[in-house]
Amino acid sequence: MKRRTDIERIPLGEGIWQINEYDLVNCYLVEGEEKACLIDTGLGLADIAAVVRSLTDKPLTVLITHAHEDHLGGGIWYPEVFVHPADFRTAKLSVNPFVKMWYMHMQNSKRKRHAVSYLAAFQREYKPKLLPLNDGDAFDLGGRTVETYFTPGHSVGSVTFRDTRTGALFVGDNVGQLTTLQYPRAASVEVWLKSAEKTLRLAEDAPIYTGHGKRPLSKDDLETLIGWGKVLVAAGNVKPNKVKTKRTEQPFPRIVYRSSRIK
Repeated sequence: MKRRTDIERIPLGEGIWQINEYDLVNCYLVEGEEKACLIDTGLGLADIAAVVRSLTDKPLTVLITHAHEDHLGGGIWYPEVFVHPADFRTAKLSVNPFVKMWYMHMQNSKRKRHAVSYLAAFQREYKPKLLPLNDGDAFDLGGRTVETYFTPGHSVGSVTFRDTRTGALFVGDNVGQLTTLQYPRAASVEVWLKSAEKTLRLAEDAPIYTGHGKRPLSKDDLETLIGWGKVLVAAGNVKPNKVKTKRTEQPFPRIVYRSSRIK
């Protein structure tokens, strides 16, 4: 099967690229003077390693914001990836081709639009080794460092990365126009809320790059999400449609959650 590399590469300036895999997910390449790092690997339907090589020839470190299949599935193109240990259990499922096929089915309109075959889920160069990634870990790329902050929520092992040159944050799916806390092995709303507030403090005036969508998350959107989180926690353990907030008046930003995740 021919390995596809026809995915969008968007220069964001200051040595940062957004790599969009068939409108399914965003990955980010950050290049320093001596090394580079790839933040998330996509689903792995395209040969992400070849795409990255077309942009940089510097030694590469692969960092994962969280271990869901659309962010770690492309790990099959690399011998080792850094993941928070709390997500190791999820990570072992995310490179499974049948899990990838399920995700492709859930995003079938995008799959068809880009003519991606289900067979692409069965490609594999490596079974990646999972290396532990922890709060405070820093990766010196030469002239810039990528810092790690533990921000559980969307998954119990979600992390946020910060580029010291630009201040830019890479948050995966932990905060976004649609913030989802209903999947297995997500943290409680209370835990997510603390992480979201931590992200807001880190952001200052820098862009917040997310795992989905073409534009950065705005600070106003993040503040709105934090407001929703506070409303949910104050309301207690109730069903989502029982809590009246402005999200009934506008679709985004919003939080999708399980009522059992509110104490």
